[in-house]
Formats: sequence, structure tokens, C-alpha cells
Amino acid sequence: MQQYQMKDVVNALIYNLKEASEVNHHIFFKYVEQVCTKNNDYYILGDLQLVADTLKKHDWKELVDVIALFDYKAALQLDVLLLGD
Repeated sequence: MQQYQMKDVVNALIYNLKEASEVNHHIFFKYVEQVCTKNNDYYILGDLQLVADTLKKHDWKELVDVIALFDYKAALQLDVLLLGD
């Protein structure tokens, strides 16, 4: 996945989480589930360094906690990458 695609995914996640409606929160968790699924075209966990760099750039490290709901091993590696700098 290219950096601009990762940015689009992160922006969509941020938007749907920050919106107050229950529908947006449902969309958020469904979207995270999809991007954490290996067979998905927008699978983000294949390049954890890019995910970590994007989360740092947007100052949204809290997404790691949500990713842990779907792939705890990837979340642990993201924590290490985010703490490493």
C-alpha cells in the first residue's frame, strides 16, 4: 500500500471515530475490521512501518489499541515501532 492510500485510510478512520453518531462508530469498527483482514485490498498491516509512520504523522497512536482488537500481534509490533523513536 502506498503512503497516500494509508493516509486516506487513516483519515477515513479518524473521521468516522470523531463523529458522534452511533452509525459512524459502527462504520469505524467495521472499517478497522476490514483493513485488518489479510484478504482485503486495503489491508494495512502488511507494512507496519508505514502504519506506524502514518500514525505518528497524524498523531493518532490510539488506533493501535483498536487494531489490537483484531490483530494483537500486529498491535504489539506497532507499539514497539511507535516507542522506538
